[in-house]
Amino acid sequence: MKQSVPEDHTGMGVLPLETCLEHLSSARIGRVAFLADGYPIILPVNHGVDHGTVVFRTTEGSKLDAAELQLPVAFEVDGFDAERRTGWSVLVRGIAAPVASPAEIARLSELRVWPWADSVSRTSWVRITAHEITGRQIVHHYNY
Repeated sequence: MKQSVPEDHTGMGVLPLETCLEHLSSARIGRVAFLADGYPIILPVNHGVDHGTVVFRTTEGSKLDAAELQLPVAFEVDGFDAERRTGWSVLVRGIAAPVASPAEIARLSELRVWPWADSVSRTSWVRITAHEITGRQIVHHYNY
């Protein structure tokens, strides 16, 4: 995995890799983006971080299909303070793959990643192995 240092054209601060990983670990909801039937789709997921990879539970459908094909994906988490007009965003770009090993699945279950929507059983796990992690933050140098 590498951290690209995005060029800052917008006045946003660039986050170091350590801070990006902290934000990934502390955020409980993220968005996974991939192509499905030739069109981009972005879906929210509950996630965890496991040895520098992003993991989430899913069921049969487009997310699992993308993982089984080991397609490139993007994963994003963010946080903001609307009153102070500050925030941050972390973007992970990498490859999704299903987790097949029963031992790995048992270990991942200890992360306590539970989907909020419980109408469907999400017994499959997907792992996103990062090729690149970048992060930015809005920094103000003045008071309102």
